[in-house]
Parts: sequence; structure tokens; C-alpha cells
Amino acid sequence: MKLMKLQVAVTLWIYSAFSGPAAGWEIPSFCHGYDCPEFTLVQQYEGFEERFYNASHWITVDIPSMTENDVKNGCWTLHHYTKGKNDRNEDIQLPWPVIISVQEGTMTQVSVSMPVPPSTDLPKPDDESIRETNMPAGRVYVRTFTGVASLDDGFDNRNKLKASLEAAGKQFVQYKFVAAGYDSPWTLINRHNEIWIYAA
Repeated sequence: MKLMKLQVAVTLWIYSAFSGPAAGWEIPSFCHGYDCPEFTLVQQYEGFEERFYNASHWITVDIPSMTENDVKNGCWTLHHYTKGKNDRNEDIQLPWPVIISVQEGTMTQVSVSMPVPPSTDLPKPDDESIRETNMPAGRVYVRTFTGVASLDDGFDNRNKLKASLEAAGKQFVQYKFVAAGYDSPWTLINRHNEIWIYAA
């Protein structure tokens, strides 16, 4: 069966930064000047890095699967919310990255999320499937890759990250991962994609 092309960067949208960086926080170059969720680089390893992320706030929509159509529909749902489909009819500017969170198991759970800068007063969405979620502070192992990523690329890099973690003797959450994208779908070169696996 022909693999369905899916940008792990998902169908992202170009957003302006909502607020400036916190004191002492240097925004990484791959955030393109936008105010990404704040983290500290703990250590760089061969093939991956360990980060400590501060607690962060997100808007999230659950989707049925990781198929291209479902991911695009999830992205459109969040996009419409930021473009006025809310109780204030307001445009909302949100930063990078857009992430796909996957909890594997008998009933695999998939969601698409966008970060919300601190102190943002979010309007109520017209679409009741959109919810606010919190990501607790914690350690995350990250593998970076480039290109317009497919679904297969995402799983391949997930597997490579797991292999690197096992070789390094790291303990990690086995059945959950995140695919993060920092570029618009119109960016064809120098793309920055990430796979996140949470430390156990």
C-alpha cells in the first residue's frame, strides 16, 4: 500500500509571536523568532538531546488517527479558532511548534496542539471539540530531522530515537511520543522537525 504523505510538521500556519521571551530565555533559531515553549538544554548526546521543559499551556483537539486527512482536519479546526471562530470573533496569534501527540495502545489516542504563551486570555472556541491542556514540567528526549516529513518518516525517527535511548541506558515512556513542526507547509528547505519522547 502506498504510504500516505503526512507532514510531521503537520499542516502548519504562519503565526506571529504573541509575546516576547522571558528573562534569560534565548529563543532557538529553529523557532524563527517566535516564542516557543521554554526549555533548558540539559545535555547533547549522539543522535539526540535531553531538554527540561517548563510547564506549558496548549489548545488541543483530538483526532481519530494519524492519517493525513485527520491531521489536516485537526489543524483546520485549530486554525479556524485562531481566525475568529470564537466567542469574541478575535484573531489569536500563537507561536511554534504545532505538535501531534500519540498515545499508542489498544485504542491509540492522537491529538493536535498549539502552544499558548503565558498570561494569554483565550476566547471560548465555537467548536466544543477544542480544549485547553497543560503540559507539566519535565525532561524530554528530542531527535531532530529535516525535510518535508511523511508519516513513515515520523515513525522511523521515533524508532531511531528509541534505539539511541536504549543504547545510552536511558529510561523513557515507551508508548507515547510527540511529533513537532516549526515551519509552514510552504517552506521546502531547512525545515526543522522533532520527535519527543518523555523521560520516565
